Amino acid sequence: MRALSLALGGLLLGAALPALAQTTPAEKPATPRYYVGLGAYSSYYNKFGRPYGTTGFPVPVQLTVGYQLSPRLAVQVGVAYSGHSYTYNNSNQQSSPSYVPYSIEGKNTQRLTSVTVLARYGLTQQAAHRLQFDALGGFGLEHSSYRGRGTQTDGFSGTLQTSTYDYTTVRNTLLLTAGLGASYRLSPCFELTSDFTVNRALNNIDPVYTGPALTGAAAVGLRYRFGH
Repeated sequence: MRALSLALGGLLLGAALPALAQTTPAEKPATPRYYVGLGAYSSYYNKFGRPYGTTGFPVPVQLTVGYQLSPRLAVQVGVAYSGHSYTYNNSNQQSSPSYVPYSIEGKNTQRLTSVTVLARYGLTQQAAHRLQFDALGGFGLEHSSYRGRGTQTDGFSGTLQTSTYDYTTVRNTLLLTAGLGASYRLSPCFELTSDFTVNRALNNIDPVYTGPALTGAAAVGLRYRFGH
C-alpha cells in the first residue's frame, strides 16, 4: 500500500511540473512616463530682461510637468514667473501762484505669471532619433499684477498734509496657442528642449495698453523623464 501511495504521488507531481513550468510571473505594470522640466521663458507679456531702473531676476523661470499618454502624444502644464520692483523719492516746490511744498516716495512692484496647458504630438519616432519635433496646441493665461504704495506730502490745502496710498491693478489675458517644439535626448532620462508658439489673445485686445492680438512666446530648458 505504501509503495502504491508513493507511486501515485510521483505520478501527480510529474503531471503538475509541466504546468508549473509554463506559468510565468505576472508582468509588472509599466511605470507612468511623467516628466518635469525647468527652463527660461519669454513672451510678449512676460519678457526676458529687466526694465531699466528696476531690481529683480531678469529671466522668467518656467516649471513644466507633463504626462506621456502614448509614444507620440503628451499633455503638459507650464508655469513661468518673473517680478520687478523699483523705489522712488521725488520732491518739488510749486512757485505759482505761491510756494507749495510737495513730495512723494514709494515703491512699485510688478509680478508676471504665464500658465500654459499644451498637448504635444510627436512628428518623429522617439525610438529612432535623438532629435525630436512636436506639434503644440492648447491654451495660455498671462496674469500680471501691478502694485503701487507709498506716502505723499503736500501743502495744497494751505497746511502741510501727509497721506498714504496703496493700489493694485490686475490683468488676465487668455490665449489660444499653437506652435512647434524640439527636443534632443541626452540620455534615457534627460532631454534638452525648445518650444516656440504663436498666441492669439481671446480677451483684453487693445494695441495701446495690452499689445497686439497676435504675439509669440519661446522657452528653452532641460527635461527629466521618469519611468525608464
